[in-house]
Amino acid sequence: MQQVKERILNFIEENPDWVVFIVWPTASGKTQLSIDLINDWIPAEVVSADSRQIFRYMDIGTDKISKEIREQIPHYLIDFLNPAEFYTAWNWKKDALKYIDEIKKKWKIPFVVGGTWLYTDTIYKNYSLPDAPPDFEFRQKMYDLEAKQPGILWEKLNKIDPKEASKLHPNSTRYIVRALEIYEKTWKPKSEVCYEQPVPFPILMIIKWADKEVANPKINKRIEEMFKQWLVNEVKNLLDMGYGENCQGMQSIWYKEIIPYLKGEYSLDKAKELLKRNTHRYAKKQRIFFKRYIMDMKANPKENVEYLLIK
Repeated sequence: MQQVKERILNFIEENPDWVVFIVWPTASGKTQLSIDLINDWIPAEVVSADSRQIFRYMDIGTDKISKEIREQIPHYLIDFLNPAEFYTAWNWKKDALKYIDEIKKKWKIPFVVGGTWLYTDTIYKNYSLPDAPPDFEFRQKMYDLEAKQPGILWEKLNKIDPKEASKLHPNSTRYIVRALEIYEKTWKPKSEVCYEQPVPFPILMIIKWADKEVANPKINKRIEEMFKQWLVNEVKNLLDMGYGENCQGMQSIWYKEIIPYLKGEYSLDKAKELLKRNTHRYAKKQRIFFKRYIMDMKANPKENVEYLLIK
C-alpha cells in the first residue's frame, strides 16, 4: 500500500486538477484499499461508481459500506434513490462530475471507486451522452416484440445503426433496447450521438487485479456472509415495502435469485447456488471490460491518464 500511496501523492503534486480511479471486479478489495489509503492520511473523499449501492434499503446484497465508515469518510452517490427509481449512466456522469468538483474545492482528492464499467467509462472515455430520458412504454413494447420474435430487435438496430449493432450480441436485449430508444428520441443513431472525447482532467487509474482463482473463493465466502447477515430478510422487507421484482434495483443479482425462493419455487440451497454462479459470471464480465484499461496501459495509453496495476 505504501507504493500506491507514494504514487498518488506524486501524481497529485504533478497534477493540480487530479482524480484517482480505483477499479476492478467485485471481491477484488478495491473498497478496502480506498479506505486504507484514506486512513493512512491521504486527504480524499469517495465518489461511488456502483450501480446498485445507489439504492436505499439494499445494504446486504450490495455489500454496501457501513454508515459508520461513511460518517468518518464522506462517500457520495450511495443510498440516495429508492429501488423503484430509474438512474442511467448519463445521470451518474452528471452527478459524479458535480461531486468531483465539490471535493476538489475542499482541496481533497476525489477517489472514484467501483466496479460498474458503464459508469467509469463515461469519464474515462468521456462519452458524449444523449439527453434521451427513458420511455418505459416504448421499452415494454420492444421487450414484448423480442419475446414474440427473438432476435428481431438486433435486426432492427442493424438496419438503423449497424456500427452499434456490431458491438452487441443479439441476446443483449437491454442494451439493444436503449440504442433503439435513443434513435426513437433523437432520430440519430447511438453511434453518432455517443462518441468518445478527450479525458476531461488528469486521472490516475489504479487497477486492482484479482485472478479468478483468488476472487472466486472470496465471492463464495461473501455470499455465505450475506446469508448470515439475513439477506433473505432484506429482500422480503423490500417486497413488503412494495418494491417488486420489476423495480430497477430488484433486477440485479443478489436480489433476483432470492425472490423465487421466497415464492417457494426452489430451495435456499438452490438460491445460494444460483447466486454464486451468477456472481462468478458477473465478475468474469467485469474482468473482460476492465482488462481494456490494462490493454490501454500497455499498448495505447490515453493522454491525461496514468495507470497503476496492483495485485
